[in-house]
Amino acid sequence: MEFSNSEKLIVALLTEIHSALKIKDGLDPDLIQSAVSSGQTWALHWQYPGLFQGANDTPNEVLEVAKILDLWERLERSYAAYPADAREELAGLSIYGENVRFLGFDGNGGDGYSEAHILINDLGRWGSFKGRDLNSHAPMRDAYVRMLGTLEDMNKGPMDYAFSVEEAAQLLNSMTHPSNR
Repeated sequence: MEFSNSEKLIVALLTEIHSALKIKDGLDPDLIQSAVSSGQTWALHWQYPGLFQGANDTPNEVLEVAKILDLWERLERSYAAYPADAREELAGLSIYGENVRFLGFDGNGGDGYSEAHILINDLGRWGSFKGRDLNSHAPMRDAYVRMLGTLEDMNKGPMDYAFSVEEAAQLLNSMTHPSNR
């Protein structure tokens, strides 16, 4: 959904009026203003799906970030449930297995950082990542996309939520570019 400059001005004025009047109707004027002014209007579809008719205009980049967040949430929860000996085994199987933790996205390069920030902090999704520094200070998207490919190759459905130590090692090892393995 695109807004003209005139429409952006109208939304800005209306959200300021809404805030000043302290209207409590379930709409978040700050989120609306932020989404419209930043051009991230897909967030409005996610937050208020009943307000919009027709197709959701969520960009593919956002859907990819959502898949990456799902993957990392599953990995972290799996790791947290491992007993100490399984954690040691994972550390031996992957250079990333010492402390399995989502590193975020590069805040400087359009790597997925703004999408993740909106999904986690503004829309309240993936609450386990809320409050974290989501800036990895290094490009991470390519590594995460390789992990998604590995997950797809595993043919592991979303209902099969936990990862075994071997599966976690396989996913973590796929972060390393094939030419560096």
